[in-house]
Amino acid sequence: MKRRRWRRCLIAVWVVSISASADVVYKSASSISPVAAKDGIALAVECTGAGPNLVIVHGGTGDRNRWKPLFPLFASHFTVCAMDRRGHGASGDSPDYSLQKEVEDVVAVANSRPGPVFVLGHSYGAVCALEAAFLTDKISKLVLYEPPLQDLDHTAVATKMEKMIKAGDREQATVTFFQEIVMLSPSEIAAMKARPSWPALVASIESQLRQIRALAAYRFDPKRISTLRAPTLLLTGSKTQSAQLKLAIDGLMHSLPNRTLVVFEGQQHNAMDIIPQRFASVVTDFLLATKE
Repeated sequence: MKRRRWRRCLIAVWVVSISASADVVYKSASSISPVAAKDGIALAVECTGAGPNLVIVHGGTGDRNRWKPLFPLFASHFTVCAMDRRGHGASGDSPDYSLQKEVEDVVAVANSRPGPVFVLGHSYGAVCALEAAFLTDKISKLVLYEPPLQDLDHTAVATKMEKMIKAGDREQATVTFFQEIVMLSPSEIAAMKARPSWPALVASIESQLRQIRALAAYRFDPKRISTLRAPTLLLTGSKTQSAQLKLAIDGLMHSLPNRTLVVFEGQQHNAMDIIPQRFASVVTDFLLATKE
C-alpha cells in the first residue's frame, strides 16, 4: 500500500512538473525570423502562439519589444508576430527612406505568413498597415489605433527636434515629439518615462524626423479609402488631445464601408500599455468575430 501510494505521489509530482514547465515554455517561447523586404533589407519578425496570424506594426518610435507584454494575451488565440519596422530594433535600413517602403515592408511580412493575416497597427504603424491593405489581399482584417492620417505639417517641430538630437539631448527631443505632435498630457509622458519601453523610444527618436517629413507629404483621400473592403476596427482614446488624430478617426469612420469604432474611456494614445487586458480583449473579440 505504501509503495502504491508513493508511486501515485511520484506520478502526480511528475505530471504537475511537466505541466508547469510546458506552461512556462508556452508563455515565453518565441522565435525571431528575418523577412526580406522588397528592396532586400532584412526585417526582424518575432512570433509566438498558435492560430490565425496577427501581425503587429509598432508606431513611430521604439520597436517590437513594446508589444511583447501583450504576447501572452494574444498567443492563446493567434500566431502573433510583431515586426521591427525598418530602422528600428533588429531590422535593417536603407538611406533612401519613404513611406511607400514602409508600406511595402508590412506587405512583405503579411505575404510571408501562411493563410490570411490580421494586421494591428499603432500610430505611424497604423498608416503603414492601412496602406498595405491596398497592396495585398492577404490582409483579411485591420485594427488601426489612432493613425495620423490627417496630421498637420510638423516639419518645423522636426527641425527643432533635430537640433536637440545633434546637441545630444535625445530625451528632450522625444518629449518634444510627444508633447507637440502627439499632444500627450504631462502625466501620460511621465508614465511613459517610467515604463521599460522608454529607453527604446528615446533611442529611436531620430527616425521620427524622416517620418514626420514623410507624413507632411501624405494626402488622405476619402474616395480611395472608401474602396477598402477589409473589416476594420478603429481604436481611439477618449482623452486623446490631438485634434488631428481625432480628425483621422472621423475621416475613416465616414470613408470606410466596413468599420467599427471602440473608444477606450480615460485613455490617450497608449492604451495597450495602461490597460493591456482590456486592449487585447477588444482586439481579439473583433478579429475572431464572425458575421451571423
